[in-house]
Amino acid sequence: MHYEAQCRTRDPVYGCVGIISFLHQQIHSVESQLDKTRAEIAVLDSLAQEPAQIQENEEEASFNNFLLEQDNAADHFNHSTNISSHFM
Repeated sequence: MHYEAQCRTRDPVYGCVGIISFLHQQIHSVESQLDKTRAEIAVLDSLAQEPAQIQENEEEASFNNFLLEQDNAADHFNHSTNISSHFM
């Protein structure tokens, strides 16, 4: 009550309500900053994960190319074997 009375003497119109309103505005501002910071962190996390995913995709593509080359070499070998057997 004493604090309310002091606030009322400093600000006869609003008293404590003015201070409470100011504190609510500060809370809202800080919450908005916190949401913005969380969003920025989420973006940075997703960007940090992309290189790992790219590397995994490149490794998988490299392995698939290796398998394809092996299949092509086997097909070439089989084709060469079939041709030589026709000449014998």
